[in-house]
Amino acid sequence: MHAKLSDKIGLLIAEEETLQEKINTCELCVSAVLDAIVAAQGKIHILTAEGILSSIHTISADLQTELLHLKLEKIIVASSESASHPM
Repeated sequence: MHAKLSDKIGLLIAEEETLQEKINTCELCVSAVLDAIVAAQGKIHILTAEGILSSIHTISADLQTELLHLKLEKIIVASSESASHPM
């Protein structure tokens, strides 16, 4: 049973790293869009750019919520592992 919990924690850690990478990608995309707005100097439709930024922000917020739930699950699994193997 110990191996199954350790495997589960390992999978959760890998998933956490993937989610963090996705969040970082969203942050890079926001920066790129903001840079493009500055570079375009008024030659783009600002409401469209705002919509694009809002969409990226929504994706990032969803990923952060997923990450929060994953961290909670990881703590629960780790706690159950500790409880099943007292010193």
